[in-house]
Amino acid sequence: MQKTGLQKYVLLFIPLLFLIYSAPSALDYVFHYPDEKYYTDAVIQMMDKGDLFTPYKADGTPRFKKPIITYWVLMVSYKMFGVSRISSRLFFWLAGALLVLVTYLMTKSLSKDKNIAIIAAFLTASNPMVLMSASRSIPDILLVLFLTVSAWGFLEILLAVNPNKKYYWMAYLGAALAFETKGIPAAGFAGVSILFLLLNPWKKKRIKDLFEPISLVVAICVALSWFVIMYAEHGTTYLSSFFADQIGDRVSSKTAQVVNNTFLGIGNLIVFLIPWIFIVLSKPKKMKEFNASLSLQTKAIFGFIVAWIILFVVMSGAVFKFYDRYILPVIPLLSFLFAYILTQSVTGLKKAFLKVFLILNVVIVSISILYAVFILPDPVLILGIIFSAGIITAWFFHVFQKLSKEILIANAIMLLFFNTFILMYPLLMPNPGKQLVNNLYRQGITSANKVYVYGNIRTASNIRIHCNNHLQVVSMDTVYSMPVQPDTYLVFSKKEEPFLHLNGYNISEGSEEWSRVPVEKFPGFMQNGILKLKESGTKYYIAKPKPSTR
Repeated sequence: MQKTGLQKYVLLFIPLLFLIYSAPSALDYVFHYPDEKYYTDAVIQMMDKGDLFTPYKADGTPRFKKPIITYWVLMVSYKMFGVSRISSRLFFWLAGALLVLVTYLMTKSLSKDKNIAIIAAFLTASNPMVLMSASRSIPDILLVLFLTVSAWGFLEILLAVNPNKKYYWMAYLGAALAFETKGIPAAGFAGVSILFLLLNPWKKKRIKDLFEPISLVVAICVALSWFVIMYAEHGTTYLSSFFADQIGDRVSSKTAQVVNNTFLGIGNLIVFLIPWIFIVLSKPKKMKEFNASLSLQTKAIFGFIVAWIILFVVMSGAVFKFYDRYILPVIPLLSFLFAYILTQSVTGLKKAFLKVFLILNVVIVSISILYAVFILPDPVLILGIIFSAGIITAWFFHVFQKLSKEILIANAIMLLFFNTFILMYPLLMPNPGKQLVNNLYRQGITSANKVYVYGNIRTASNIRIHCNNHLQVVSMDTVYSMPVQPDTYLVFSKKEEPFLHLNGYNISEGSEEWSRVPVEKFPGFMQNGILKLKESGTKYYIAKPKPSTR
């Protein structure tokens, strides 16, 4: 890659690009990931109760399934900025940018090559799972950030004769923070890292080489501190719930399920590494020559990465249900591996993939333009079109010709992610939670009234976020008891309506999926399909107490 201004400002530029491309998905609830409710609800209750250590479920009972770090990150954001859509995801979004920066710094430190580091950072930034995870207020992006810091520390210990003490702190404290974020899976990666350092055939370490007492003791204290506090406050009930979630309810002993999940893990890893995995493997003979030329030090680094991949595959097979986000911990290390191969070996298919992603972007932007002109001129969509069209135009006029193909492909992937969410914005927004809050206020609700929300607890969580926690929201789930207080509002869908006694209420529409999609503005041959889509969407209703019952 030729030297450009990019190299001078790389520490800011690549994370900033990541933030720009991921902003449409991160800063509003275009998609409200189901697990987010567990963390936002818990933190709101922790703040209401003045409890710094015990997370709570929507029904007010303690939730011991995950350690404390994610809750604290959310709590800091809420304390600083109040409860809102942006504050719910802000620090997770920033953690994604920090992960990109850590990938760059780790790769530069290990490879001593700035070009490899830049490409590794772009590969991490453009990975769809990283982009999606930075848009969710759940533990995963924090987990991979801490594990990457830990892996960096262990790799520096592996390579150095006399490692700087800061790398012991990174290795052990990073693992400890990861453990306080997700629990036992983080301990698995730390354990494999230690075993690899002791047993690998290229740069074998002795046990005494891994022992740095101060960092190790502090890391153990950090890793166990919340667990000790929880045991002191809640006893064995806490431990039973935690281990049931981490092992008992999650680990499978069925052979068919293990095999199926193992292949799911491998398949998902391949999918989320497209196009890089095909580019790296595009010239087998050159790859064979490249492998033969590797130094012992490089083989040791690659072996460490392979050990993490094997652990990921094993852990994928062991669970009852596989989730695609399980691949996250290995993405930054694989970005290093692929970046090294891309710069030090001969690879193909880059021009082809660049054309493919450029065409996909042109198609999505063209659809967005048609939608804005003929269907709905949404301001967010128009701004996104202007941004994307500017980049694509610059691309056609060879403004970016000095950049490497790898950087261009990575940016094309990120731009595709950006364009997809920009197009979805006028289709899916406003979020049902926003619609419900607006309509509740129109119906005259105040902070003195309670609102009972029946059905999926995600709806209640959504309302809490969109009202900035100013309303008294009660998650009823599938408990269909009616409120005792006469001035309580109800929120429900058609599915819950038969179980509720609504004689004393006035019913009005609360929210509708695809609410801003105007059927009549679509071409005639599409209108029937669009109408069916709107009719199949979930609708929520608001029940306001009649004046005579108040």
